[in-house]
Amino acid sequence: MKSRSQLPLAKPLALGAALLAVAFASLAAQTHTNAPAGPAHAQTNAVAALPEIPQSVFTMPTCPQEGKDPFFPRSMRLFNNVVVRTNLQAAPVAVVELHLNGISGTPDHRLAIINNRTFESGEEGEVAAASGRVRVTCKDIKLDSVRVIVSGEERILRLRAGY
Repeated sequence: MKSRSQLPLAKPLALGAALLAVAFASLAAQTHTNAPAGPAHAQTNAVAALPEIPQSVFTMPTCPQEGKDPFFPRSMRLFNNVVVRTNLQAAPVAVVELHLNGISGTPDHRLAIINNRTFESGEEGEVAAASGRVRVTCKDIKLDSVRVIVSGEERILRLRAGY
């Protein structure tokens, strides 16, 4: 049996090493030739100006000629809910519905229950109403009524008959 020598494998390894050396040498030569020369290109510590990032602007189309939904191109839902207001007027003040649920306490320290929240005379707080949370100031508590201020409007709340 013949023994294999390592000599045929040595030639390709040497050739590969020589090619790598030439590649590194040419790369090193390129970096030295591109270096700035002389005082005309002095280095500074100044930060380079960052490019301005453009901002996207999206507008909802009001008719099919202005654009369409890319996912549902035949859909007309974009154009159904277009509201154009030409005569802008102040919105009407929402009517807040308050209920006097009860009056308790001693005659010198009365408590009033308005929309399931307890108030004493002079107290200010929020109550839940059909239109949302409303700020209420309790001014005065009588035997069968309460004087409150809601949205800048003074009201008198009375107990229902039978209480």
